[in-house]
Amino acid sequence: MKSKPSKSPLDKVLGRLDDLDEVNLGILVQRLARERKLLEIVFDVIRDGILVLDEDDILTYSNTEGRRLIGLKEGSTEKIFLQRAAPELARALGLGRSKEDTQPEVVIREMQISYPEKRQIRAYAVPIGDSIGQEASKNKVGTAIVMTDVTEEKDKLKAQIESERISSIMDLAAGVAHELGNPLNSINIHLQYLQRSLKKENADSKKTSKSLSTCIKEVQRLDGIIAHFLNAIRPSEPSFQKINLLSVIEETVRLREKELNNKKVKVSMEAGVREPMIRGDVEQVKQVFFNVIGNAIDAIPEGSEIRIISGLDEQYVFAQVVDQGSGISKENISRVFEPYFTTKKTGHGIGMMIVHRIMRDHDGEVGLDSKEGSGTIVTLKFPRKSPRRGLLESSEKSIQQ
Repeated sequence: MKSKPSKSPLDKVLGRLDDLDEVNLGILVQRLARERKLLEIVFDVIRDGILVLDEDDILTYSNTEGRRLIGLKEGSTEKIFLQRAAPELARALGLGRSKEDTQPEVVIREMQISYPEKRQIRAYAVPIGDSIGQEASKNKVGTAIVMTDVTEEKDKLKAQIESERISSIMDLAAGVAHELGNPLNSINIHLQYLQRSLKKENADSKKTSKSLSTCIKEVQRLDGIIAHFLNAIRPSEPSFQKINLLSVIEETVRLREKELNNKKVKVSMEAGVREPMIRGDVEQVKQVFFNVIGNAIDAIPEGSEIRIISGLDEQYVFAQVVDQGSGISKENISRVFEPYFTTKKTGHGIGMMIVHRIMRDHDGEVGLDSKEGSGTIVTLKFPRKSPRRGLLESSEKSIQQ
């Protein structure tokens, strides 16, 4: 038999309101006012912005930093829809979903806002459950949003990543050396055989051909290992050109075709526009989807489905990779973009770091919606109007079903 959750002192007092006389009731009100003031002082000295919304997405509380980040006047007490106060933030966090829609356990976004000034922020949104102890996702009564201004960090991020990479270079080099050792030994053995066999007048041409074939395959494997290693430690500047995002996604899916077939995974494409055009580096954008789709394949069981949804809005051309796999825990979701962090037994921890770097270099955004045990949605947004280029043309005609 489960024990009932113990009540807080406040719950006990509130349960006896009918028994309180006017004097004690006044004392209780004063005490609650003092506690509220204390909490407000504490929240106002926190360097992160804090916003609290009710179930209708109306802003019911904001601390000083939260008001600064979304441009609300100091001392403003008017209740306002977040969609009106901070439309960029509300849109990025997916607020305004139908109440029947499945709510993610936690949402993380790293994004750029333009009002009241251009800033780069990292936002976490977590549904708030009721006081009865029900799960927030089943009995949501509001949303808590924590925002961190990472504008200055962005200037230091590249140097930090380089520092992390340098500190780990010896470990990576040791791993690469180990991987190179096996094929090199194999090549050496077969080359020695070729040397001996070619000296004989009656050399076995069939065995010679097989040895040559083995050498070629091993050399190709070495080339792949070295290319992957160099991409990780020596990123190149993107070469921008006008590309069709849908074509890049389709080509990347074909590159993963063998893994998809081995695991009997179906990929469904849902395109909102026929030609979603962006400016980007073809190979780097392909690398983004190669990594994200690879993570989805690893996360889902055999015979599952991966959905790829593409489209555009006023500011972005976007693509979402949706899986119903193992999901990401609350403890790990904030570490996804950290260099060399991985939960995979055979992972290197650089895949999502590379995704984050490429999206940043393309003035884009990457977001994660995940719930452990239910799956993950990775949203990739490429600006239609890049700071480097003008507005791109995209056909907004829906694909005929």
